[in-house]
Amino acid sequence: MSDAEWVSNEDPMSAVRRVESDDQSAIAGEEPDEPAESSEPAIVRVEPAVRPRDFRRDDLRLGPLVGVPSESDLYEEITELRDGRYDNIEQQLSIGQSRADALDAVADERTLDVPDGLDEDDFFTTARGHESVVTRYDLEKTVPMAKKPNLKEIERYWVNEPYSFIVIYRSTTANELKYYAVEPHLNAVETEMHEFLVEKLSSSLKYAGDEAVVTDGSEVERADVIEAETMKHVDRYGVLADPDETDTTDQLRSAVERLGFGGDDDSTREPEIDPYGVYSAQERQGSEPTDGVDADLSTRLTSSISGLFGDDGEPDDGARPDETRSRDESIYTPAAELPELKGRAARPESVVVEEDADTLTTYQLRKIVYYLKRDFIGYQIIDPVKHDINVEDISVDGYNMPVFVYHTEYEQIISNMVHGKERLDEFAVKLAQRSGKGISKRQPQVDCTLPDGSRAQLTLGKEVSDHGTNYTIRQFKDVPFTPVDLINWNTFGLDQMAFLWLAIENNKSLIFAGGTASGKTTSLNAVSLFIPSKAKIVSIEDTREVELPQRNWVASVTRPSFSDDDKGDVDEFDLLEAALRQRPEYIVMGEIRGEEGRTLFQVMSTGHTTYTTFHADSVGEVMKRFTTDPINVSKTMFTALDLVSIQAQTRVEGRKVRRNQAISAINDYDAENNEINVEDVFVWSAERDSFDPTPNPSILERIRFDRGWTQETLDHELFVRKVMLAYLIRNGLNRYTEVAGAIQAFINDPDTILALMANGRLFETLDNLRDMESVEIDVDPEKEALVPRPNPDEAMIDETRAVMEKAEETLFPEYRDSLPDDVTEVLADVVPDSLTDAGDGTVGLGFEPSTRGTDDPYGESDISVGTVETTEQATDEPNPDREREIDPTDALEGDD
Repeated sequence: MSDAEWVSNEDPMSAVRRVESDDQSAIAGEEPDEPAESSEPAIVRVEPAVRPRDFRRDDLRLGPLVGVPSESDLYEEITELRDGRYDNIEQQLSIGQSRADALDAVADERTLDVPDGLDEDDFFTTARGHESVVTRYDLEKTVPMAKKPNLKEIERYWVNEPYSFIVIYRSTTANELKYYAVEPHLNAVETEMHEFLVEKLSSSLKYAGDEAVVTDGSEVERADVIEAETMKHVDRYGVLADPDETDTTDQLRSAVERLGFGGDDDSTREPEIDPYGVYSAQERQGSEPTDGVDADLSTRLTSSISGLFGDDGEPDDGARPDETRSRDESIYTPAAELPELKGRAARPESVVVEEDADTLTTYQLRKIVYYLKRDFIGYQIIDPVKHDINVEDISVDGYNMPVFVYHTEYEQIISNMVHGKERLDEFAVKLAQRSGKGISKRQPQVDCTLPDGSRAQLTLGKEVSDHGTNYTIRQFKDVPFTPVDLINWNTFGLDQMAFLWLAIENNKSLIFAGGTASGKTTSLNAVSLFIPSKAKIVSIEDTREVELPQRNWVASVTRPSFSDDDKGDVDEFDLLEAALRQRPEYIVMGEIRGEEGRTLFQVMSTGHTTYTTFHADSVGEVMKRFTTDPINVSKTMFTALDLVSIQAQTRVEGRKVRRNQAISAINDYDAENNEINVEDVFVWSAERDSFDPTPNPSILERIRFDRGWTQETLDHELFVRKVMLAYLIRNGLNRYTEVAGAIQAFINDPDTILALMANGRLFETLDNLRDMESVEIDVDPEKEALVPRPNPDEAMIDETRAVMEKAEETLFPEYRDSLPDDVTEVLADVVPDSLTDAGDGTVGLGFEPSTRGTDDPYGESDISVGTVETTEQATDEPNPDREREIDPTDALEGDD
């Protein structure tokens, strides 16, 4: 994009209409009309790079403000400055300063405040150093003028850089949070062009390229098709400006004319205040503008510049610029050392956009193409929210009601987005169609899965909803949360997660029960990492929610009938019947709502390990709902279930959190009392926000008996899994690929992984461990970077420290004495320079990049993990490009 683009003064849609008129004339055999030349000069609008205190003058023309000069006052002072009525430069500067202060007061009144510490210059700069498409100006246009003085910015972050970002505000008057999605602002001409291209694309896309790509291609492929078709229409109608149309001389001449100088001495010219901050050269009394430039001004400018050069055109060091000027002011002399230009200061200003131009600039076209992609393959008005990894739910409750979002940090927030009545109906129908479902007055409610995996509930019209069409979208996480995340959130304790790991590896069936949004499915997805990669898994759902990393996984989904008599539908029972023929070792079933629960327990009774979710707030309620209508599972069959995990959404110290309230084991059936014996394995204490274990629960005794272990072996198996989880937490290894790779590698060969931990070599081998073909843990790094993964609190840091210290004393020494052959093979492909020879036969570890850019991931001076004996490095300063796994024998001197 060039610094400035200059085009003629005609509306872009005029060019479109002219081309279409020419086409009609050609069909009729007529000569197309030549466009008439306009005698009116173009008013040029300059769009400067918007800095924190910049503003558009049209935003200020909303009413009088005390102390702000009127346009006539400004014209009078500009005339006086031009005619030299002030005696010296001090008076001129004083007048300018007073007017700058007045305009600064307007900016304070009518623009948004920027929080201290926020570098907007950096925020609106892309990684490649370019200015983002959406800028501060678009933010100012998004927020209504009346609300600006009362909003305090809490947080700002990108969701679809460089096109859209989110700002969280707090209203100082209403004392409530506001969620603002900011996208590029389209002016009237750009909006009309966007609507025109939408109409054209609606027809041309049907015949664009490969039909399979247009209908079933990936989002990137379809976006490329839309962009290509858009450029065809742009080229056809000639609406894109050529940045090289005008040379620099013409641009400079036009700039001088717009400043209000030039013409004959007796011509009275008034610089009219342009809404965008630039003067348009127009005659005060309607006289024709002149093409001439003030000769005296031109001479002075030429003399000032040429005086700096000798006759040969080279710079003349002896030239005195002051002597070439007719006035007594001096040319500015820069300091000996100029500051380095960074950010926007080092970039060209934004393009110059002509008012009523007949073509679009490249910048304008980029904005329009963004909206075309957003509307055709995205989610229209809520597309920025769909990109927000921090949003769990998106909902609209009826006609002309705002969009509400459930934010992971701020809970329910009202947004700045509102669907119109007709648009809302159209949007609900479009969501249903994109999900392969139909919605109408005859069938006004639909549950569906959107193309990105999100779950949606849609209601059309006022047939069953008094407020009209509404929808709720449960966001799908492209990158699931892990057991480490659940521990760091304190949803589960470290002992609980180690217990669940051992239970799942030993084929114990489990139900996650709880209320709405209590974290049931999130927990199910997380603990699925404990299922061995070599096991065959079949999932059965009516709406896709389960996401597993294992590749030996059949994902089954129900299908409704295409006819009114339900013939041809595929329900949960059909899928379960098919699953039993697929020889699964684990069956994962989506949420149980009705009679399919009876089938689930029949499968469980056949010896298949089963996991599912269920709506109930206690173990007693789970048993009651399953053993009564409509599910009606017999109590003797219910004992096929091993564990129930009760999830809840509650508040701790005023914060809404998710906690596992209890993990209970289902024991035997007491026929004499017609009761099912239940034993709590862990119970959450709300007072202490901690989890209390039950000593020697019977389910662990069953695992010990089934495996033929001694009590010592059972304790060892629990402890090594606890050490594995503590190691990941202590080293900041919380990314999905890292956690999944380490856990699956541990399940396949625990001795090798323990040896790597003991020798501080686990992180550098994770890439090799992730190469297991039986597990698909390839995650887009950009998506992973957006996942809001939590850090452990102080209590968890202390607990993991104690675990690692115990492992250092009782577990790691036997693995540190010698490296098994398996470990040597794993390390064979590791880059050699990750190790440094200490010169005494021992191996000194370099700084491993396991702590995300710091030696101390959680603010501690030392963090305990296993490592080999280290010696002092050859240099006193550590390599800043490396990080480390810290030795537990460092004694943790920095911890209080």
